Amino acid sequence: MKKKLSAFAILLSILLMNACKREDSIPSNISNINTVAPSDTITSFLVSFENEQDSSVEFGNYDDDDGPGPKAANIGGVSLKQNAPYKITFRIEDGTNAANPIILNTKIKNNGKDYKLCITNNLAITTTATDSDGTLPIGLTYDLNTKNTGNGTITFTIKYQKGVKNGDCAPGTNYYTCTLPISVF
Repeated sequence: MKKKLSAFAILLSILLMNACKREDSIPSNISNINTVAPSDTITSFLVSFENEQDSSVEFGNYDDDDGPGPKAANIGGVSLKQNAPYKITFRIEDGTNAANPIILNTKIKNNGKDYKLCITNNLAITTTATDSDGTLPIGLTYDLNTKNTGNGTITFTIKYQKGVKNGDCAPGTNYYTCTLPISVF
C-alpha cells in the first residue's frame, strides 16, 4: 500500500509542477499563420471567482516567480458551490523584473483582436466570456455556472490569434496554458 501511495504522490507532484506553462508551438492543423507569440513570461496567474448569490470570493492561482525554471510553482485550486453563478476575473503578470512588473491583462485587452482566453473543464461547468474586442470575445471576464458536485480540473488557455481570430479557441498559437484543481460541493 505504501508503494502505491508513494507512486501516487510522485505522479501528483509531477502533474502539479507541469500544470501551467507557456506554449511556443503552433499546432500542426493551423495553416496560413505567420505570427509569433509574444515573449512575455507569465509568473503570476490569479483567477478570482465571485459568487453572484452570496458575494463570497474564491481565488485560484499559479505563481512561479522565476518563470520556467528550477523553482517549483505554487499552485492553488478552488472550491465552488454547486448550482451557483460566478463572475471570473483574472490578474496575469510578468514579474521577471520585480521592480517593474508588467500587468498583462492591459496588454491583452488593448490588443483584444489578437487574443482569446479560453476555459475548459471536466465537471460540466458552463462558461461564457463577457468582454469583447468590439466584435469577438476576449475572455478576461467570464460568467461561470456550476452544476454537479465533484473534483476535477479547470484549464485556462491564452490563445494568440493575430489575423485568425474568429471567436473560437481553435485557431492561433497557444501562448499560455494553466490547469488548476477545482472542487464543486
